[in-house]
Amino acid sequence: MEDYRAELLRQVRLGDIATGEAAGACLPGLLRRLRHHEVRAGAAPHPFRLYHLWRRNSLRRQVAEARWHVEQGRAARMGELASRR
Repeated sequence: MEDYRAELLRQVRLGDIATGEAAGACLPGLLRRLRHHEVRAGAAPHPFRLYHLWRRNSLRRQVAEARWHVEQGRAARMGELASRR
């Protein structure tokens, strides 16, 4: 039973590391798109402003999620197994 548990924890740790690396690779693009929509939200006509505001809020959530995954990957790389949300 201990071998099974150790293998499961190893697999979860490897998954967290891989997810953190993937999120870290996506983060610069997400931040670039977020900046674009922040700039455009104030300058666009009304119907487009609503889209940019919606997109900006969506991208903020995605950036927060990516940063969380990067942090979980970093913790897993250091040998810690953080709890899931």
